[in-house]
Amino acid sequence: MEFAVCYDHSGFDLARSLFLDLTAFLALMTPWAVARLIEIAREDGAAALQLA
Repeated sequence: MEFAVCYDHSGFDLARSLFLDLTAFLALMTPWAVARLIEIAREDGAAALQLA
């Protein structure tokens, strides 16, 4: 007895899925990375003011 496969195992579907996963990951991580860079820049600026 054979079972019907209701989805395709093509490479295009795999590539699209990986692209969407990567895009979602980057969309979620970008705001955090920008906030971290701003925080680091502010710390460096505060340290420069303390030395003066």
